[in-house]
Amino acid sequence: MKKLLISALFLAAASMSVNALETDVKPTVTDIKNHNPKTGLIVGNSYSFYNCGVHGYLRGLTREDKRDWKARIITISSGRLSYHDVPQYMGPHEMDPYAKFDDKKELINPMFDVVVLQGMSSEPIAAKSIPTFKKYLKEHVETIKAKGAEPIVVVTWARQDKPEDTKRLADSIISEANANGAIALPVGLAFAESLKRRPDLLMHQKDKSHPTAAGSYLYGAMLYGLLFKKSPVGMKYSGECEKPLKPEDAKHLQQVAWDVLTEFYGWKK
Repeated sequence: MKKLLISALFLAAASMSVNALETDVKPTVTDIKNHNPKTGLIVGNSYSFYNCGVHGYLRGLTREDKRDWKARIITISSGRLSYHDVPQYMGPHEMDPYAKFDDKKELINPMFDVVVLQGMSSEPIAAKSIPTFKKYLKEHVETIKAKGAEPIVVVTWARQDKPEDTKRLADSIISEANANGAIALPVGLAFAESLKRRPDLLMHQKDKSHPTAAGSYLYGAMLYGLLFKKSPVGMKYSGECEKPLKPEDAKHLQQVAWDVLTEFYGWKK
């Protein structure tokens, strides 16, 4: 009886903790327009490329779901948003398989339905970097919209040894996404939520910054949930890059991803 009571209390605490996401800023954009995207571009740095890339985790989930989806990832080591030439990335380029042309050699559709922007971990909160972060986020969002794609701004996670930065990062990034009419993807809030529920499941590498396979899986599950507005809970896919997770860990991360997405955006489960 005592063990059952403890288990019940633990589950109750876990289900309630998502109601206290670590941010004071609510998103003004709470959904994307197209929940059947076919192509995506992920722009970022090593946070998105670790463990063979978040696009691999997203691909694994979409393949299990039998979705017609492909994504390109362009990352720069320690890259800030200012390092990326987004207009050039949006193409078209010679012999580019993402570009489809009509008889007049004009693009039939945007090369990418969605473009994910992931900035350097410190630039949204470091005093010297904030103006540049704001400048280039605005420029990139405008470029993406002008090309007919939907921008998604990643809320990055705090370092393992600076958990107090979770709220600072979220407040800053969500505020700028709101100011530019773009949707924010609260990956950092999901990292914090996972650690509340399962502090034993490490989300950071030994450098206390980059994601473990669990962190990359959670990032991919968040993208999957937003892009298709569908819960990843119950999917069998367990990971990428020769780093499959234990089934119970994948299940936990799937649940965290969907709980945070629905709470953050105000979606019905």
